[in-house]
Amino acid sequence: MPFLTRNSLPLSISPDRLYAEFFQEEAGYNSWKMAFLDRTIERSPYRSDVSSYGDRLKQCPSLYYAGCKNYSPLKERPKINERRLDFLHPDIKNACICIGGSAGGAFKAQWLGRNALDKVEFWSATKFLQVINALTQVTGELEGAQIGDSETVYPLMGAINDLVSYAETYGSSNAIAAAFKCFQTYADLETWVKELSGQEGLDFQGLYGEEPFTAQPQITRNGEVLLSAVDEVKSRATQPGENSIPAYVLTRILSMVGWHHHLSSSARIPGLGDSQLALLVPCLGRDCARYVDVAIAKLGIQIQNPVILSKMGFGRSSYRDRTELTYSCFVQFEYRGQLKSLTMTLRAGKDLGDGDREAVELDARMATEVTQIIQRLVLHQL
Repeated sequence: MPFLTRNSLPLSISPDRLYAEFFQEEAGYNSWKMAFLDRTIERSPYRSDVSSYGDRLKQCPSLYYAGCKNYSPLKERPKINERRLDFLHPDIKNACICIGGSAGGAFKAQWLGRNALDKVEFWSATKFLQVINALTQVTGELEGAQIGDSETVYPLMGAINDLVSYAETYGSSNAIAAAFKCFQTYADLETWVKELSGQEGLDFQGLYGEEPFTAQPQITRNGEVLLSAVDEVKSRATQPGENSIPAYVLTRILSMVGWHHHLSSSARIPGLGDSQLALLVPCLGRDCARYVDVAIAKLGIQIQNPVILSKMGFGRSSYRDRTELTYSCFVQFEYRGQLKSLTMTLRAGKDLGDGDREAVELDARMATEVTQIIQRLVLHQL
């Protein structure tokens, strides 16, 4: 490790060295289990912080970038600078980063991208979208709520936690994610995503490789039905399309969760309130992928009051003949007395003709690029 003073950053760690060090940790891993994608919240140094995330999100981050615009209202897509992410490795095919905060006035944001508006597959990283949609349709209290039917019932928080963490305490992530799509028609859910983001070019009419764990789920609490599935049948055989979402859309909607308390009413997700956030935020804090954890550790920086909300995605495309790894993440922490925050979405792809080799190389690559982004955030170099 390079020499560090108490308040310094290991600036001498080059991207190549970062990658080499992360790749060393992939020894013994393969496409079924990777060093960082499958690290789990159980191995996170921030495991005990998750319960504090909700309160910490009420603190407004600082923003020290001149010329930033106010955070865009609903149905309006901000201007994205596509020239500022050249430092990212070519394996990062799509990226969108939003740095947000306030200097005492309106909440502002700076948007950076690489092919950020391309309509592409983000695999399981899109699963949080239908969860937000379902929760925002419920007007009552959600604490203690359940999801299921007359035969199979899961705690609502437990189901969402399984969707994000892959713990499978109650069910599989794919089957639970499919069930959450049952609360809207495909067309209405897709329209909702478009209206939140202002992005017309997207498809959100697919499932995730499994049938819903129940065809007609309900969200209930103390015997009261809070939300019921629509009549449209959701099945793999009849799904009308696929899930092809720009990186910008995932960054936009996840940022609207993380910065909810600081956005104007015209920029907030309709129906998202304290009850929904109390359920959603801890679950997004338990993603199995821990790229921010290892980035902060590698940089050797001392942070306080962290918040890490994320959802990963992974798969091998037979059509594109390559492995792809995706990561959408909101991160906030205090460093040297300043509260810093950003939301990022990255999509990496690699074709080596060997799925195991592709997977571990992409896992090390994602850890490397997230580390670079966090380093540039604390140095005001984004």
